[in-house]
Amino acid sequence: MNVIPLEAKWIVPMCELWNRELGGLFPMREALLRQNSFQDANVYYPGSWLAQDDDGTLLGFVIAKKWQEQEREMQLGEGAGWIQALVVRSDRRGEGIGSRLLTLAEEALRDAGVEIVYMGRDPWHYFPGVPKTLSSARPWFERRGYEFLYEVYDLLASAEEGPPVAPSFSEGAYIKGLELQDQAEMLRFFRRCFPGRWYYEALCYWERGGTGREFVGLFAEREMIGFCRVNDEQSALIAQNTYWAPLFQEPLGGIGPLGVDSRYRGKGYGLALVEAGVSELRARGMKHLVIDWTELVDFYAKLGFQPWKGYDLMKKTLR
Repeated sequence: MNVIPLEAKWIVPMCELWNRELGGLFPMREALLRQNSFQDANVYYPGSWLAQDDDGTLLGFVIAKKWQEQEREMQLGEGAGWIQALVVRSDRRGEGIGSRLLTLAEEALRDAGVEIVYMGRDPWHYFPGVPKTLSSARPWFERRGYEFLYEVYDLLASAEEGPPVAPSFSEGAYIKGLELQDQAEMLRFFRRCFPGRWYYEALCYWERGGTGREFVGLFAEREMIGFCRVNDEQSALIAQNTYWAPLFQEPLGGIGPLGVDSRYRGKGYGLALVEAGVSELRARGMKHLVIDWTELVDFYAKLGFQPWKGYDLMKKTLR
């Protein structure tokens, strides 16, 4: 086995290996692999490696990340690092390939000053944690020093036919789909109310060609006080809740994240925003809807969403 640095020229064999091992559950597209693993400035190349056989066959890969966008006003992870992906050919497991790749990633992150490493949940992540459907993965990581934190879920619902829902908003609040001219107010809202990951994702959205159509905004007069993101196959970016759209023969839409200014909570706006997002995606012809990375299973069950994929959030302290 040879270990070589991660390079973009390996995208095709990396995608093929991923789909050989995970494609039935998490089908990878080259566009998604490029977006999340090569266009993210936070990929930490000293900790990202490919393992190949003597004949050049790709046996596995690991992708490590640490926050490197120092020009941003926020910092994700607060000094932590991430293992975005670790994939090894199933017919070559038990040879120490995965352990070797993981060790190289951890050593590089430790040398860079990272004190805690998380499985997944990185900027431009694939998973918020270790997928529960990979039943042997959690014990494998636990044997290597990772601890379980808590579980989160992706939720799935059918976009049923029927009359359109008309969400009600009290005290004069109203909703509208965002447009280009709403960019400044939208970013002011995120900076004020959700200054971490969601603000970062909102900035990236506009920087990478967003037009506003992926956001339903909640307003009080001219001030934005809430939002719900709505994604589909026409979105400029492949959003987290549409990553696995190839699993569906019919159009898949994504709901979320969503949030409301703390000054306006307790008025039912959150549920109404979800209803508005569902209504918008139904109008676009979506047949299935996904909400990703949430603990709020009971909340979303009110609108017919049920657990679809589960994840164990895990971390390791690097000493």
